[in-house]
Amino acid sequence: MSRKIISSLVLGLVCLSGTAFGQSSAWQEAHQKAETKLENALSELADVESEIKEEKLPLARERQSLVDELKTIRREADRAQRLRDNGRTDVATLEQNVKSRREEMDYLANLTSEYARSLETRADAAEIPLYQDLFDESLAAMESPSNSSADKIGAQLEVIGAGLDRVDRLLGGTLIQGQAVAPNGTLVDGKFVLFGPVTYFASDNGAIAGGAQRGQSDQPTVVSIEDGAFDGQIASVAQSGSGLMPTDSTLGNAAAVASTKETLIDQVGKGGVWVWPIIGFAVLSILVALFKCFELFTLPKPKPTLTYEILAALHDGKVEEANRIANSVQGPPGKLLQTGVKNYHRDPELLEEMLYENIVETQPKVMRLLPFISVTAAVSPLLGLLGTVTGMINTFNMIKIFGTGDAKTLSGGISEALITTEFGLIVAIPAVLFYAFLSRYAKGYLGTMEGMAISFGNGVKALRTDKKTTVA
Repeated sequence: MSRKIISSLVLGLVCLSGTAFGQSSAWQEAHQKAETKLENALSELADVESEIKEEKLPLARERQSLVDELKTIRREADRAQRLRDNGRTDVATLEQNVKSRREEMDYLANLTSEYARSLETRADAAEIPLYQDLFDESLAAMESPSNSSADKIGAQLEVIGAGLDRVDRLLGGTLIQGQAVAPNGTLVDGKFVLFGPVTYFASDNGAIAGGAQRGQSDQPTVVSIEDGAFDGQIASVAQSGSGLMPTDSTLGNAAAVASTKETLIDQVGKGGVWVWPIIGFAVLSILVALFKCFELFTLPKPKPTLTYEILAALHDGKVEEANRIANSVQGPPGKLLQTGVKNYHRDPELLEEMLYENIVETQPKVMRLLPFISVTAAVSPLLGLLGTVTGMINTFNMIKIFGTGDAKTLSGGISEALITTEFGLIVAIPAVLFYAFLSRYAKGYLGTMEGMAISFGNGVKALRTDKKTTVA
């Protein structure tokens, strides 16, 4: 600002001096005043610059101090931001760790609870009274909403400890006093002999002994082993605690499979009402098949050359000989040949009709009762299917009433559904085979008679042709 003022003054002075060069002294006086003002202005400028210099250094120092303070504040702000971010990261990490630990605790609680449930399932029926309270406490701890995972695991650890103790006892064998259901259905007192995965039972008086299995009731059931061959050994071990014991390498699976085998009467009893019509059709079909086998196989079978022998006798004019040969044949073929010999002199077309009439009369006798076997083959699977539908309806009714928890409740309807289908197929398949065999045999027999009739008719035609030729 001061430099602009000075420049303006100098320019003005130059102008004034140029103007005053050729003018009067008035202009010189003005010039003098201008120089005086210029000097005063320069002096004032120097004073102002001096004041500025004096004030500039403190201001610069103050500015530098403020800049340093700002840098310090920024560094502190950055540090606080980093600490804040680190704090957030640490909190998130801690929360994730806490979540992971909780999930692990829940997993351990569920795992130990699953072990408790599996132990209750695997434990022998004789051991259930020993561990029932422990199982109930374990279940209550798992179902309680107020218990933490640690509380649930603590309750399951007691079950795990009991399971380890059980393994130690079973390795060397143990005896347990209890009750079991005898084969006659009575509840008897005695001792259970547990050795590894197998369990035996012997009554206190030693009269009843055998393997112990879980039955339909809460009490174990005594099952005889090899018709009581080892009862004495089992009773001895139950009384003394030592001795030889029978072992089953299949862990009871062989006995379980053997117990599931059913007799034919048992299956019929489980088949329901529709199995009886199937059995009725089966019995009748068997009787019909046996009768037809006897009837068809006892039918007389003439020699293939018999027709030609009769034609030869007729050709030679030996009608009596032809009648004798025809009468020697029994059954439908004999009747066919007898009709042919008696009427060989008739018109050939009429003779063929008379022979064919014999075949038509024979066909119902030969084919009779065979359609019943065919009907049995067709109806039996349908009755089995009807029994299947009825059994499934009964099964769904049981599900509606009792639910799906107990498979034994549903086994009745399922057995009815499967057994009726089984019996239907068992009856239908042999019926189809019998019908095919017998009908084929019957049709073959009728075909043989047709062949005889055709041969006889053609032979008679040839005989008449020969006679006409001879006469001519």
